[in-house]
Amino acid sequence: MNIEIGHKEICSLNFWRAIGAEFFGMIFFLLIVTTVALPQGNEAGNISANNVEIGLGIGLAISSLAIMIGHVSGGHLNPAVTVGMIFGGRISIIKGLLYIVAQTLGGIVGTALTYACTTTEMQKMNNLGQTNLAPGLKVEQAFGLELLFTFVLVFLVFSITDPINKVEKYGTCLGIGVVIWVCHVCLIPFTGCGINPARSFGPAVVMNVWDNHWVYWVGPILGGILAPFIYNFIFYAEEPKASENGDIQMTKQQEASA
Repeated sequence: MNIEIGHKEICSLNFWRAIGAEFFGMIFFLLIVTTVALPQGNEAGNISANNVEIGLGIGLAISSLAIMIGHVSGGHLNPAVTVGMIFGGRISIIKGLLYIVAQTLGGIVGTALTYACTTTEMQKMNNLGQTNLAPGLKVEQAFGLELLFTFVLVFLVFSITDPINKVEKYGTCLGIGVVIWVCHVCLIPFTGCGINPARSFGPAVVMNVWDNHWVYWVGPILGGILAPFIYNFIFYAEEPKASENGDIQMTKQQEASA
């Protein structure tokens, strides 16, 4: 695991394209996040999506956007993932920090677009997806939940993107979307499911609601830092040994002859 500063790549066009891609992707991610939970009106009143439906929309959004920009920036779309990539030695410090700035600004822009395109009544019903603690949930409990579920997300990202695992691109994007869906199904009733500081920051800025906001930065960031250390030093994937390679090759030959 080698952490690099990354000052030599600043002059590269691809460096800035990658940062632009994170900004671009985050705009549309927050546009989706802030609209998927908006209540829909009918004759019986306003009906809101449940946590399964919201999680599915957000998970598939990440999968789609990762396919859209993953070949340019890696499709982090989450400061906690980017921090994990920095500490895991998969991205330079400078590039990672600029990713986080781009993601945060993109989150604000995406939320502002929803704010501009929806009614005041709809905006106030859920503060455009602003995350906050469920009644009775203690701050330390919310902090622990955000840390643990972000750890699950970032650990999965490291595992599924490990070159030795040889997971296809579409499988990688879908797998990340699935784990985000699972996290939202579990966590929405408790914290609203942040697990992404930029996702929580956009609605907080636009709606000017900051209750317990630190939880949605400190918890996910620490979870993002912890995941690469445990993966890289304990549960990393290994190349098959020479004898194992021979056994695998012999098995393939036997299957072909059969």
